[in-house]
Amino acid sequence: MIKKRSPIWTAILSLIVPGLGHVYAGSLRKGLSLIGIQYGVILLAGVFGILSIFYGAVSFIVFSIGFYIFIVISSVKLALGNKEYQLQPYNRWHWYLAIFVAVSVIANVLFSSRGNILGYETYRIPAKSMVPTLQIGDFITVNTRYQQPKVGDVIVFLYPKDRSIPYVKRVAAVSNDTVLISNGIVIRNGKPENALLVPESKRLKNFSISMKERKVPENELFFLGDWRDNSNDSRFWGTVPVADVIGKVTYIWFSKDVNRIGKSVE
Repeated sequence: MIKKRSPIWTAILSLIVPGLGHVYAGSLRKGLSLIGIQYGVILLAGVFGILSIFYGAVSFIVFSIGFYIFIVISSVKLALGNKEYQLQPYNRWHWYLAIFVAVSVIANVLFSSRGNILGYETYRIPAKSMVPTLQIGDFITVNTRYQQPKVGDVIVFLYPKDRSIPYVKRVAAVSNDTVLISNGIVIRNGKPENALLVPESKRLKNFSISMKERKVPENELFFLGDWRDNSNDSRFWGTVPVADVIGKVTYIWFSKDVNRIGKSVE
């Protein structure tokens, strides 16, 4: 059966699933290759940690927009060139639907398991414990491939009292360290820890001014919030196993304050 390919339908299908428009327009091999390229690039971006870096994520978005534009133009040209097109076995609605479902499943798996597969996670900040570093309503990106937490890092981890809840705090001490608070200053291994200095206005309460010395067990971490007076942290529920670390916060990808968008978290 000979049937002209519609450029409009070709463009629509290309926007829904990059490559599907090419299948509709008569090139199954090119269409499937483009689908493979799209998800191959996504996987490579995840492997190299590009998606957990602000400018890496922006570059990926720019690439994706360019890729979509190229695919739409390419598929429409193909459709216009096939004025007397002989329909192929794959030019049936159920094959288009099958490709759409398969790609949707792949996309869902990648997104839902992005922490393990793509190396990043995203969270929204609901509380004030990390002010001024993180504000309520900030959306953060976390590098889930980060495996060596060090003092000063802002980390997302599983809350010890309910491991279904992700918490975000700053690492104050690591395995075998000693840590105490004196006059509001964090002392680690007998020395003031500059990476943990916070404004005096954020450490006015007694439990923020003074804490007896504690020893951090092997493979555990001691956490503190940046707003000491407003933080539920290791001072109250103890240390956290390194195995419960989700990843390191890298940047703020969205915020009510536009000046905070793209800000690196240090």
